[in-house]
Amino acid sequence: MKLRVLFFPVAVSLSVLLAQAEWTAGNYDPLQPVSSADFSPTTLLSSALYSVEPLAQPDGQHVMFILQGPGGSERVTGRQCLGIRTSEINAIAALDEIDNSEEFGKALVKAGAEKVESVKDAVKDPLGTAQRLPQGASRLLGRVATAVKNTAEGKSNPRSGVETALGVSRKKAELALQLGVSPYTHDAILQRKLDATARAMAGGALVVNLSGLVVSGGVGTAISVVNVNQTLQRTLIESSPEEMMVKNRSALAALGASPSAIEGFLGNPSLSPWQKSLITADLKDIGQNPNAFLGIAKMTSTPEAAVDLLQVTCLLHKHHQEVAPLVSLREENGVFAALDAKGLLLCPVSGDLILWTSPQDSRADTLVAMAKADSRVKSLTLKSDGLISARAEDELAKKGILTTPQALGPIR
Repeated sequence: MKLRVLFFPVAVSLSVLLAQAEWTAGNYDPLQPVSSADFSPTTLLSSALYSVEPLAQPDGQHVMFILQGPGGSERVTGRQCLGIRTSEINAIAALDEIDNSEEFGKALVKAGAEKVESVKDAVKDPLGTAQRLPQGASRLLGRVATAVKNTAEGKSNPRSGVETALGVSRKKAELALQLGVSPYTHDAILQRKLDATARAMAGGALVVNLSGLVVSGGVGTAISVVNVNQTLQRTLIESSPEEMMVKNRSALAALGASPSAIEGFLGNPSLSPWQKSLITADLKDIGQNPNAFLGIAKMTSTPEAAVDLLQVTCLLHKHHQEVAPLVSLREENGVFAALDAKGLLLCPVSGDLILWTSPQDSRADTLVAMAKADSRVKSLTLKSDGLISARAEDELAKKGILTTPQALGPIR
């Protein structure tokens, strides 16, 4: 892909200006605005619901898009997150169409949604609550007794316990999957609409046909559930967050991970239950002690960083499956790398555009030092799911580091 670097007047933060001045003075790549079309499929750049500004601002690893949507202007960092955000906007519009239908209003009444909303009634009188529910929901009440018992003993959230027992959580997961979004989305409006629709669906009173309403998520759904095997997909849909945590803890412990590393990862609120399960599944397939990776994962603190972490796992898994098995995972000074059976030390980096900057220079030096400390290392490579500037490729090559851009496939 030919990269078009464009110049345009734009208001940027003082920190970005200072960083650009420092990097330029140090003979690094400048932070020049670029074309949004070089970093995202054209299908994600505009629709009847939103539009993306034609120019984006790089920060040395990602590019920041300006999205004009129903809620006004917002900044989105990275093409994966742009895909997530546009899928959320499409999902809200699809659910609006469902919510405004006469069928949906009738379904809420038929499903007894208002009665289920009263969790106090369910806790105080579970039998009476069950008798008031429609037959479609009643057949799912085999787990209600346990949910109510756990709630009464303070072991679970009342609402989540009852809704899980009624199958609402599963319907919400199925609905989110069809819409190409995560049931753990940070968008409050989307969460509310997913909840309301799932409650109606759980009672068997509403059958949602999304054909024609949903635009394919394409790049950036990030949950990537459509690309995983059917067994894992079924686990994500059918399991509660608590059940997923138990399975993930067991799988990581079997790989030799320390209890502190496991709890640091599983206890990180910045990672959704689905993201934790997808990452754990890839680590399980790789089969090596994941302590070094989990140490990086527990430091993840933003939704954008969580997406990066998932992409790094995909880079590792693809190399393990298609190039050579990975034999060890390691971390030094915040730089993560993996050694394969052929003696190649791989540094996976998620980003849209890897520029030659001071942080990348430092990362390269750390990677070289890691290689020198291990006699098994025969070669070094940096793999990214995005593009790598010509300057970065040249400078890395001087340090003996080969590069592989778009290692997960071309932007499309």
